Amino acid sequence: MKKLLYIILIVLSAVLALMIALSDGVSKYDLLNVFLCGSLMGMCLVGLKLNLKNDKLNSYKRELEKESIVADENSSRVKVLEQKIEVLEKALDNALKNKHE
Repeated sequence: MKKLLYIILIVLSAVLALMIALSDGVSKYDLLNVFLCGSLMGMCLVGLKLNLKNDKLNSYKRELEKESIVADENSSRVKVLEQKIEVLEKALDNALKNKHE
């Protein structure tokens, strides 16, 4: 929604500045209006660019969080498997001891 608002403001500012620039008589108020329209258009462009950059940054952060969660899950799975191996090794050692006795 913000992107659409920025685009509409940019287009309206550009149209207004063009209409003023193409008018017959140029007064100091017309030049002030062109300056203000250009400034508004510049602010809207910068706002749109910052908004797009923030969206990309937030999506990158979400991606990193997902990768972090997957890495944590994998490490916990490895720990569980290591514990199971230890239990099986102990059981094997006990079975071998009981067989020799």
